[in-house]
Amino acid sequence: MSDEKENPFVMSHEKMKAPHEGPPMQDSHFIRGTTPMHKAAVLLKFDEVDKLLAEGSTDVDTGDNLNQTPLILLSRCHYAPDDIPKAVEMVNKIIAAGATLVMPDGKIRRDDYGDSVLHLAAMATCKNGHTILKALVDALPADTKGKLCGARCKNFGNTTLHWTTLSGDADSCQLLIDAGCPLDRKNRLKETILDYAVKYEHIKLKVKYEALAK
Repeated sequence: MSDEKENPFVMSHEKMKAPHEGPPMQDSHFIRGTTPMHKAAVLLKFDEVDKLLAEGSTDVDTGDNLNQTPLILLSRCHYAPDDIPKAVEMVNKIIAAGATLVMPDGKIRRDDYGDSVLHLAAMATCKNGHTILKALVDALPADTKGKLCGARCKNFGNTTLHWTTLSGDADSCQLLIDAGCPLDRKNRLKETILDYAVKYEHIKLKVKYEALAK
């Protein structure tokens, strides 16, 4: 039996394919260590974020008890279609205000479960589509963008491209391919993205990956 922590915020493979119901975050969902900046950012309350920043708040980069920053929470949340552009705007605002996407050592920012902001955004493409993930990828350093997108999460060993392949969102997959995400990395079960496309019956992605492998 694994002694690793299971991340309750990461959906199972089956849940990722099921219809999403209801708002993703409510006040009762926030955990200990949550700051007013976490809540204002994730709930897309721009006036409150602006007020906190004007008052000198530096909590755009503060982690809660799971070391999840406002940016990490924004990345993993599901949004109603009309709110997705607002979430993209908030992601850009938080990054501009000093949220860390890449650590000083050049590695992607992660929470205590070993999931990065990119992994969580990739998982959420099953509901959000590709635009929130794109905002994050666009903010990555150009010279290490592919490497950062290809970093593996801890529990499953998936890259961002594994997660978007599971979600079946073709635009998200193409975004990561264009960013230079490696196509041949394997997860802990030795599965490639092609294996995932076959396993989760995404035929168009299977055809795409087979063509890229030639």
